[in-house]
Amino acid sequence: MRLLFLPLLLLSGAAAIAADAPTLHPKASALPFTHQGPFVTTADGGVLCIDARNALRSTDEGHTWSSTPLFAEAKKYNVSNERTLLRTREGVIISAWMNGAERLAPKRWGWGNPSVDWKAFVLPTYSCRSTDDGKTWETPVLLSTPWCGCIHSMIQMKSGRIVLVGQEIIPQWRHATVMWASDDVGKTWQRGDVLDYGVGAHDHAGSIEGSVVERKDGSLYLLLRTESGFLWEATSRDGLKWEGLKQTPIASVTCCPQMARLSDGRIALLWNAPPRHDPKNGTSRVELSLAFSDDETATWTKPVIVAANYVAGGRVSYPYLYERKPGELWITTMQGGLRMKVNAADLGAGEIPVFVPPPKPVPKPGGIVMFGDSTTAPRGSLKVYATRVEQGLQSIGSSMGVYNAGIGGNTTQDALKRLQSDVLNHQPRVVVMQFGINDSAVDVWKKPPATTSRVPLEDFIRNYRTLIQTAQKQGAKVILMTPNPLRWTSKLRELYGHPPYDPAAEDGFESAALVRYNEAVRQLAAELKLPLLDVHAAYPAFAAKHQTTIDEMLLDGMHPGDLGHQLVAELLVPAIREAVRGR
Repeated sequence: MRLLFLPLLLLSGAAAIAADAPTLHPKASALPFTHQGPFVTTADGGVLCIDARNALRSTDEGHTWSSTPLFAEAKKYNVSNERTLLRTREGVIISAWMNGAERLAPKRWGWGNPSVDWKAFVLPTYSCRSTDDGKTWETPVLLSTPWCGCIHSMIQMKSGRIVLVGQEIIPQWRHATVMWASDDVGKTWQRGDVLDYGVGAHDHAGSIEGSVVERKDGSLYLLLRTESGFLWEATSRDGLKWEGLKQTPIASVTCCPQMARLSDGRIALLWNAPPRHDPKNGTSRVELSLAFSDDETATWTKPVIVAANYVAGGRVSYPYLYERKPGELWITTMQGGLRMKVNAADLGAGEIPVFVPPPKPVPKPGGIVMFGDSTTAPRGSLKVYATRVEQGLQSIGSSMGVYNAGIGGNTTQDALKRLQSDVLNHQPRVVVMQFGINDSAVDVWKKPPATTSRVPLEDFIRNYRTLIQTAQKQGAKVILMTPNPLRWTSKLRELYGHPPYDPAAEDGFESAALVRYNEAVRQLAAELKLPLLDVHAAYPAFAAKHQTTIDEMLLDGMHPGDLGHQLVAELLVPAIREAVRGR
């Protein structure tokens, strides 16, 4: 199942926790449990949280836990990983969550597909109350039925009103924030304003995943995740009507913030700011930042990195902040498995060093270079085909090293510029080339829209011929590969769903141009008598063999997933053996 454009919740525990444990702030320590949170303090001073179907209680600072069921009819409900929990001044505990047991979506997802009704995406939002500190729970109350992503923030105002930050799919094929309020301690709810900043048309787009606090003047302050590179804000006097939706100066990657009022009066903010070592990165969730405001959100202190995970695919995101006792902060995350505590007063005494990426190993002469674009390049924790080929060759006794020279976004024009430095300087014995997706792309999303491919077909052929012949002059054996197929996703349809592309056709993202570039690669291979791995042509049979679809072999409609890289590796290992033998 694809992960990149899955809905904003319901990642399994295995998917949500990185392989390596996060690095903690030098003054932090690990919590003695794996429960995700959020947490509240019960009347007897204990700690309470919930999981998919149970309430969990601890009276010894999390060392041991007892469990009671949340639901009388357990099969009807499955609490999402992304949830919120509040204990009111009246002693009522209120939870809010999405019900995975009622999750419905069209076959093969189809978000944004013209043939799909947006109302076919169903993921209801519920609230549920306990009046005895979590021992028993009332029947859940349905708030809304449309597909909802992450909700993780609920507060009680000084007036007693409960305010919940929700969200829903809207007809524009993105999420928007939907506010809820209750004046009877969570028994019934009023629906408030919908906050939509008007950008995006895919399943992670929108002004979403908000967190709210009440300021000392009684106003409410809301921070929202967006794809703009910054958090956005809005304010309210009553929790139902909101105004002033605008961008803040708080730089953020595409992930949610979490705010909380601390016992010392400050407001704390947890979020994923762009990582210090890669400040232009708008998606990395490898660092979790914490800042404070002592002027009611007007300004924030310099952020402190409280946790980080720099392993491939590492994340510390979707955070919860719980002040267990004055100054002692428990910080947990849904993604990355962070479970830590730290005293706020100690945060200035040390820091996590700025990450320095390790230098790339210098390839030994006589090896194999995989030369391509992002379909070749390393991709987080995914085992790409270069890695698989090296392992496959080692398993049959080969000592040839494999060097991955794939760079995202590259065309053959880019490849010409770096052929010497990234390939030929390493004196390879074999060079595997795979280009075409970026060359053929018609950037209809630009203003004004492009009307031709990035690299015209004639230039693509000439560039490719030069790449091949230059490598051969140095003595390298060249293997050509056609790119993988392309399929629509909601994000790609948003960007490219305009002529000459056909968003209604299953192969409409490749038929406009890529098919001609693939045919050019086939003709070049035949003309120059080169081995050709027709990856594009091999996808349908490989998908059928593994009882899946081409869509499911792709991560995001463009890049091969696990099975896609497996296919390429299975084709490459024998081809490389033949090339080395001179056949």
